[in-house]
Amino acid sequence: MGTRFGAEAESYDRVRPRYPAGIYEWIDAHAGGPGRVADVGAGTGIFGAGLTARGWEVTGVDPDPDLLRLHPDPAVTGTAEDLPLTDGSVDLVTVAQAWHWIDPAAASAEFLRVLGGDGAVAIVLNQLDVRVEWVLRLARIMHAGDVYRPAWRPELTGFGPVETTTVPFTTEVTVETVVELARTRSYWLRSDARIRARVEGNIREFLGEEGRLLAAAAGDHREQTGAFRLPYLSLGYLSRPRASVPSHARPSRPESPGPRPRR
Repeated sequence: MGTRFGAEAESYDRVRPRYPAGIYEWIDAHAGGPGRVADVGAGTGIFGAGLTARGWEVTGVDPDPDLLRLHPDPAVTGTAEDLPLTDGSVDLVTVAQAWHWIDPAAASAEFLRVLGGDGAVAIVLNQLDVRVEWVLRLARIMHAGDVYRPAWRPELTGFGPVETTTVPFTTEVTVETVVELARTRSYWLRSDARIRARVEGNIREFLGEEGRLLAAAAGDHREQTGAFRLPYLSLGYLSRPRASVPSHARPSRPESPGPRPRR
C-alpha cells in the first residue's frame, strides 16, 4: 500500500479537496456511530478531521511518515495489509482516497480482524466530476485517472452487500491551485521533469483558453476573480462482515500488538 509524497506533503494537505458534509452524514447514518475508527491511508488527516468533528475517536494509519507528520495524534505508521492495531479494537474502518493503493484481499482480512462487534468498512473516493465536459478534458490533461463508473464496487472479501452513495460538491480553485493539485497526483509523482513540465504547460494553456470558455459556459468560471468552481463527486461505499463470519472466527494474531508509534 502507498507511495511517498515527501516534499509534497504540505502541498497535499493544502490543495486536496475536503469532503462534503453529506458523506459524513451518510456514514453516521449507516455505520451507527460515533465510535472508534481506524482511518486507513489517512495521509495528513483530511478525512479524519471531519470524523473527529462528529465525535468519532480517530486513529490515523498511513505508510508515509511525511504525511503523518501533519496528522493530529493519534496516528501510527502502517498499511491496510498489516494494520498496527489490536483485534476487535475499532467500530469502523475508513479508507478515503487510498483504495487504489491497497491489496483488496489482504486488506479485507485485516479489516475483519480489527473490527469489533457490528463494525463496518467505509470507502470514500473524491473524484473529479468527469460528466462535465470541461472537467473531463482537465482530468485527461492532468492524467488524473478519474472515470465515472456508477456500477463499480470495492472488492471486500468476507463482507456482505455494499451500500453506496454519491454526493456532488464543488471547490473553488485557480489555475495555480490546479497545477499544485496535479503535483500531488500519483502520475506526477512517478514522472520525470520533462513530463511534469509538459503536464503543467498543458494545464495552464487549457485553463487559460478553451477550458476557461467551457467552464464559463457551464457556469463554473468567475471572470471577475479568475477562479473556477471545480465540480467533484464524493462516492461512498459501506459494508459489514458477512453474518457467516462472526467476530470470534475472524483472522487473528496470537499476540496482536497495540498501536505502534509513528516513525
